[in-house]
Formats: sequence, C-alpha cells, structure tokens
Amino acid sequence: MAARGLFVEKMGRTLARFRPGTPQSVRYRLTAARLKGGWLDSAPSEPLSSEKALYAEYGWYFVCAQQEFFLYACEDPRAPELHTDPAVQALSLKMARRSAWWSFLGLFAALILQFLLNGRGRLVRFLVEMPLLSCCIYLYFFGTLFLAFRDLYNILKLSRRLRQGYEPDHQKNWHAAAWIHRISQGITTCALVLLLLGGFGALVQSGTRQPITDYQGPLPFATLTDLADGTPVWDEADARKRSNLEIRHSLLAPTILEYDESGKILQNGKVVLDTSLAVCYYDTRTPWLAHLLVNDLHESQSLLADEPQPLPDLPGTDAAYGYSGKDGVFRQLILVQGRRVLCVLWTDPDGTQNFDRMAPRFAEVFAASA
Repeated sequence: MAARGLFVEKMGRTLARFRPGTPQSVRYRLTAARLKGGWLDSAPSEPLSSEKALYAEYGWYFVCAQQEFFLYACEDPRAPELHTDPAVQALSLKMARRSAWWSFLGLFAALILQFLLNGRGRLVRFLVEMPLLSCCIYLYFFGTLFLAFRDLYNILKLSRRLRQGYEPDHQKNWHAAAWIHRISQGITTCALVLLLLGGFGALVQSGTRQPITDYQGPLPFATLTDLADGTPVWDEADARKRSNLEIRHSLLAPTILEYDESGKILQNGKVVLDTSLAVCYYDTRTPWLAHLLVNDLHESQSLLADEPQPLPDLPGTDAAYGYSGKDGVFRQLILVQGRRVLCVLWTDPDGTQNFDRMAPRFAEVFAASA
C-alpha cells in the first residue's frame, strides 16, 4: 500500500484508514504489547514513551495499535529489525496468547451453551420452521469460532517458532492466508447481518390464523367432534379461539399447523369425552425430515408425557409413538406417514381416553388426509 502512495493511520478489526502521500518503500512490523497486569486487563492503546523513544533511535516510529499489537513503520532500508532475539520476542507474545485463548474458549463455551439451551426439542424444529435463520445462526457461530481458532493457531505457531530460536519470516507470502481470512470474515459478517434481519422479521411476522372451517381440504388431524358422537360443549375460556387454526409455511415444511381445543362431548346429557387437545402437524419436504422431527416433538412435551406406551395396530402410518405421564393425565401420540408427521397431546384425567380408544381414531383421520 505504501508503494502505491497509501500510508496506514489506523487499524481496526476489519477496516483500516490510510492517508495519501508520495509512494515509497516502507517496512511495517507488529510488536506485541507487554503484559503487566492481571487476566482482566485490556490491551494498552499505545506503547510506553520510553519504548517509542528507543525504537525511534533505530529509525522506527509508532503508527497505531491493533488489538494486542503495536504497529511500527520504518522508511530507512538500512535500519535494523525491531527484534533481534526470538526468545525475548516469544515472551512478549504473552498478552496476545492470553487474548487468543480467551476468545477461542469463550466462543466455544457459547456454542456449547447454545446447543444445551436450544438442543433439547428445538434444533430440528427450528431448522424446519426457520431454515434460513437457523443456518445464519450456525454460520455465524462456527464462522467466529473458526476465526478465533485460526488466530490462536497462528499465535501459538509463531510462539513455537520464536522459542526454537527462529526469527519471523518477514518475506513470507501472506496473500493466501489473507484470502482465507477475508472469505471467513465475509461469511461471518453476512451471516450476522442476515441473522439480525431474520430475527427482526421473525418477531414482526407470525403465522396466519383462520377459522378451521376455512381450511382447504380435509384436516390432517381429528378434532373433538371427530373423536366421539354427541353434542360438543367447549370450555368458556376456549370458546373464542377454538375455531382458529394457525398456519405457517417454510422452505422445508410447506404446511405447518397448530391447533388447540378443550371441551366435552355429551350424549343424552352424559359426558362421553372430556379432554384438551394440543396438535402440531408438519408436511415436510422429505420423509427424512419427518422422522427427524419425532424426537424434537416428543422432547418439547417430555415433561408432561415421557413414559413409552404400547400402541394398537394403526394402519396407514409408517411409524407411531405413544407416551404417557407418570400419573396418566397427559398422553402424547406421534404419527409419521411419508413426509408428514402429527403430534397430539391430550388430557385424560379420569383414565378413559387411553391409547386403545383414541389412537386408532387419530390415525384414521391422519391417514385419510394424505
């Protein structure tokens, strides 16, 4: 850049500022900032005045700080190098090594924490419901982790070379490494921007709700009126929303349905069915995705129903899974057929709405809607 008449004035993490001038040959060197304080001390913004004065005697002047390093420049081709003892230079890298370790371990811990908090019952569902946002999240996390690992690797590699008594290779071609850094930094930055835009879009945009009677085609799940003959009586709190069906779409699941219903079915004034339903339905792009969703759908409600239960024969389904709570109040049924998966959670407070009675009817309606 100096040979083209551009001289650096300030360097940041991703951008640098240059001033124009007369083109000339300039040597630039990074020297590590000295570590004097504890682990929580930040890197100084400039070297000590005594250090600057010493280097100035040998033809080197301070330009700016760049994280844990100071940038010096020299226009005299006969001036000696800043460092002539590799062992001493290795000791000066202490702050840079500490910062690189902290950055890598912190990002690695954040990634593990992300999986622990969102991995149980969420990873596949989040990918299916918001594939672009999910990809941006992991591109950003793995991109920043790669950059941190690369920084750590390079610092440790340089430290090892210096401890072995070899001077830094100032003539090494850095262009290949620069391209790796630029591509990685570009992908990470784009992922962060898309993540922020996608997160904002997800907050302001939700699924559409419509009366369940307006749904085109047969419903892929059974409602209260499909489970028993008689007169339906819905709970007062549920009366306003019982006819609303939430419909969402994504690239990996063209149709996602959620429905809640709570009420009773009466025959001659006698209650024959009293339950609450929570239904999730996914019509995915591939059968592989449908089967992957099974574990997440179960884990999302495993606190209510976690004990596997035997199921009757359910024709028309590829796979079926039944779970019940320890007290038997909650029961969960998951059905898979081709690219479709259905999860139903219902209540059985009196022990009459068991799998032998309910599962065949759910499976019948689910298979008929294919």
